[in-house]
Amino acid sequence: MDPYKVLGVDRNADEETIKKAYRELVKKYHPDKYVNNPLADLAAEKIKEINKAYDMIMNKQSSGGSYSGNTSSGGYTGASSGGYTGGSASFEAVRSLITQGRVNEAAAMLNSLPRTAEWYYLSGRVRMQMGWYDQALSFFQTAVNMEPNNAEYVEALQNLRSRRQDYTNSTQGGGMCMPCDPCTMCMCLQCCTPWCDPC
Repeated sequence: MDPYKVLGVDRNADEETIKKAYRELVKKYHPDKYVNNPLADLAAEKIKEINKAYDMIMNKQSSGGSYSGNTSSGGYTGASSGGYTGGSASFEAVRSLITQGRVNEAAAMLNSLPRTAEWYYLSGRVRMQMGWYDQALSFFQTAVNMEPNNAEYVEALQNLRSRRQDYTNSTQGGGMCMPCDPCTMCMCLQCCTPWCDPC
């Protein structure tokens, strides 16, 4: 994949031009515009491609590519009402988007931030809300490896491991529950909707 072609920019484009092209494409293919639309899956794939292309260019930049600048100040700043228009990407903004359930925007914003322990932790939270538990577990583990004394990261990792173990045990008949009983159904609902009270 040629990231410059995906973003529609010249290889010699400056950082601001690249960021502008990225933001415009994210706005164009934002999932909010494709709700109940048969093109939703295509738009989601296009967003992934756009994010990957932007990430590739920004990584090249941070490792001594053809342009200079701080990667933490760029990236997606919001396309829908209430977004972070005009502001800079930050971990605090990502946390806010996750809390609001705007995980696609949070994921896009994370692509413009440095790969710190906080980045891996928040990426894990995004994957959790998307239902990608294996990826979430991997991200949480990396965050804990980078900052083993951070209680928030450790708790997230332990909770996800525990939840996965409980689910595995119940679906394999390891406990009192059978795979189709109400307790297991509630546990599945709790995975999808964290506000559901456990049985």
